[in-house]
Amino acid sequence: MHNKILEFILLDENNEPILSDLGLPTLKTGHVPKTEKDLLRVISLGQPVNVINAFAQEFIDSEQWEWASKYYDYLVELNEAEQYNANLPDPIPTEDGTLIEVEPKALPTEPVRPAVRTVDEVLEPYKVTIFKLQRQSQIDNAVIEISTGKTFDADEQSITRMANALIKHWQLAEDDTIPWSTADVPTGVMVECTKAEIVEAHSLATDHFATAWNIK
Repeated sequence: MHNKILEFILLDENNEPILSDLGLPTLKTGHVPKTEKDLLRVISLGQPVNVINAFAQEFIDSEQWEWASKYYDYLVELNEAEQYNANLPDPIPTEDGTLIEVEPKALPTEPVRPAVRTVDEVLEPYKVTIFKLQRQSQIDNAVIEISTGKTFDADEQSITRMANALIKHWQLAEDDTIPWSTADVPTGVMVECTKAEIVEAHSLATDHFATAWNIK
């Protein structure tokens, strides 16, 4: 019966279960259980797909560990019941001379191991949510590079700021400069950019935004 939880118990150098004085195996320690609530939190944070997939696998492992823990408890109860039943007290005589048999303990029910699910099966109910969050994350963290090598933030707020700047400075010539905090300098540090560079950056940023929203 130990073979059913072989992957969850400690083994000796001969790959045999390490048994306690009661003849029971010893569960491995160190597993940190992950719940569906934990998985939903990771998804809601808009983490990268590889992070979500890795966490989903940990959740799958936790389902199996939960069963292994229940199976171990079952072995403990089964051992206790079998030990008790193997040493039942003698029948107890009553005043009228009849004997009352001592009832044996009922054997516990063996827990059924759940099917090992795949990552795709676990994440199937959340596919639409994950897609929307990933798309928004792609937009929020977008950076584009223009032909002169300068990089610009391309999130929705930055697109609006560039459009407002171009409206404000519509009378400037293409080679006139507009101070701008580009994506490759610390926040608040201003870089002299030409109006033409801002126009190109705005065009590329809106193209990226449109592409992201049209992902199928």
